[in-house]
Amino acid sequence: PPALKCRSAQQRAFLTNATLGLTAALIGGFSGTGIHMLTNAMRKVPLSRAPWNHVGYFIVGAWAGNKYVALEKKLLMDVNEIRADKGMPPLVGSGYWVKYSTPSE
Repeated sequence: PPALKCRSAQQRAFLTNATLGLTAALIGGFSGTGIHMLTNAMRKVPLSRAPWNHVGYFIVGAWAGNKYVALEKKLLMDVNEIRADKGMPPLVGSGYWVKYSTPSE
């Protein structure tokens, strides 16, 4: 994004991680709430039945979304360790559609 160009590398990394975490939490939260509403619709009960479950599923979905981000970072570190053992260059994040690439690309 253009707003990130004028910042230092450390600030860009912090903003990127914060944005990624917030996005993952919101997507996970809305997915959790959507799953609860879908199950209510399939059972043909009112969608707003037990509304506290909407909040609970949102929180669980947000936690799962953030856990996925941490799991993906750990997986990248493990892959880079395996690649280092084989004498291959590490994968680096690109931030584009192809998320990981070798540094020479």
